[in-house]
Amino acid sequence: MRRFDLCFSSFLAVGLMLAATAIPSAAAEKPYDASASARSISMPIPAGTPKPETYAGLAEATVTVGLETTGVPCGECVPGVTGNNIGLPWPLFTVTQGETLTVSTWFESTLYTGACTAEIILKQGANVVASGSYPFPGGCTAGYLYGVFFTVPVPTTTGFTTVIGSIHGGTNASGVNTFLNVQ
Repeated sequence: MRRFDLCFSSFLAVGLMLAATAIPSAAAEKPYDASASARSISMPIPAGTPKPETYAGLAEATVTVGLETTGVPCGECVPGVTGNNIGLPWPLFTVTQGETLTVSTWFESTLYTGACTAEIILKQGANVVASGSYPFPGGCTAGYLYGVFFTVPVPTTTGFTTVIGSIHGGTNASGVNTFLNVQ
């Protein structure tokens, strides 16, 4: 009987070691892909606005994070304001798990016309916790301001989070970042 106990114990130990090595890879979270939630708007850049040559035609302007709010983001929607304007969810630094965010990334196509893709990445340390991309169906046109909005759940891991917004088109690329604290 003693041999059977030792043999059974050995098989049990090997089985538990295999299960322990398999569980972390099965439980490892994949980054959230917000690509399907992307929506965009565009508007002409007002006449007389300087065109920064240093960005080779594409200039990432801002990336903001706010709680998902009905009616925003929007373009030309701020009452009483003349000229180009945008409405955004109130930008936040601290968010709580379980909430839903709108990540807005805005850029100008100052001198570039052609294929372009807007992207966001949310990182905690070296780990990407969410990302999204939006290739503009008709490309970008010089002289336009573009906004792309992604719906993203607050990451399940608490801590400091870097939010990166970027635009890529041809050999042009530009990006900016902001920060978020997940509680």
